Amino acid sequence: MKPQEVNVKRNYTFAALLALGLCSIAFAPGASADKNSGDPRGVGDPRFTPASSEPACNTRTMASAGGPTLKDKKTLLIRWMGYTNYELVYGDKIILLDNGYYNRTGTQYKDLGFTAADITRADLIIIGHAHADHISDTAQVAYQTGAPVIGAPITIAKLETNPPTVNPQQFITVTGTTGEVLNFPDIGITVQPILGLHGQPPKWTGQFGTVYKSVAPPPTPSEAAAFAALSARGSTDPNLTTQGEIAYIITFDTGFRVAYRDSGGFMTDYEKAAMTSIGRVDVLLGAVAADIIAEPQALVLLPMIDTYKPAVYIPGHHEEEIGGKPDRATEPLFQYVKNAHPDIVTVSKEFREPTCFDTRATIAKGYQRDNVLGGSVPSNSNLQDWNVPGLF
Repeated sequence: MKPQEVNVKRNYTFAALLALGLCSIAFAPGASADKNSGDPRGVGDPRFTPASSEPACNTRTMASAGGPTLKDKKTLLIRWMGYTNYELVYGDKIILLDNGYYNRTGTQYKDLGFTAADITRADLIIIGHAHADHISDTAQVAYQTGAPVIGAPITIAKLETNPPTVNPQQFITVTGTTGEVLNFPDIGITVQPILGLHGQPPKWTGQFGTVYKSVAPPPTPSEAAAFAALSARGSTDPNLTTQGEIAYIITFDTGFRVAYRDSGGFMTDYEKAAMTSIGRVDVLLGAVAADIIAEPQALVLLPMIDTYKPAVYIPGHHEEEIGGKPDRATEPLFQYVKNAHPDIVTVSKEFREPTCFDTRATIAKGYQRDNVLGGSVPSNSNLQDWNVPGLF
């Protein structure tokens, strides 16, 4: 079905827009770096180049929690924030993908370095599906920021019942079956929702979970109560697997594309048809399947890679689920990916650690692995083009 474009503008949160509407000055990526500086080995490795001229690319303080946005309006910053939660900063605009922070203070979960109460800025919230580890804090964040929230009918129905009460006008319901494209001109993006399929873990996942739980420290009564309250914010709708998982293609006004797939499930005909039309994406934010063992995880991940054909793959959902699934190593999965697609760049960061991209360099414009991140093949004569930290 041919995508139908729908303009989406915010007309109910003027005060929030004023708070977000800080002016940015034009900035040429890497302009302040001297040639050949910061890399005594002389190999052009971006990990050894000077710190970025963009303060946001050098800090773990999230823009949504009061940290800096980007001076260059065409630079994109991506932060992983546990599970399949991401912060995307595009110029001075902020997009949040999932909000399953579990407000971790008081639970057994790792400290993310922030809580939902810290997030006060966002221009858009995009939700993949309505399980608690994806929407435990969406209502609070939407209430605090006034940002529109995109999700499946199952997702929106659950959010309407979660505290605090969110303005119904903020909700945008999508099915992922109509080919519609949502246009957000004030952010500089379009969003195409595509119906996916939630992961369906094999029986041994539960068996691993039983063993895991038998040796893990039991929660205190207060930890158990806190987690139970958070879990209640997620949907248990049995139709979620087939009707509630939405993948998204976010296309920036430069043509740079990010695919977001927050569950490690097999590809649907909707996804295959959409990507046959679209071609490739520059970045895939794709969930690792809950299969525990690397090889069966790869059997789920590789079709996702084959479908979206990213230049860069950034994983999600590889973090421990207390009492159920241990942390899942990304390196073996990266090896499976590279065995099949040697040119894909794989990136795995710590919580809130930034990765910055120049969106003017895109797959659609002919860039390949070596130059998609910085716009040019790295060499000693052009290190200034790689003036962002930790690209690998």
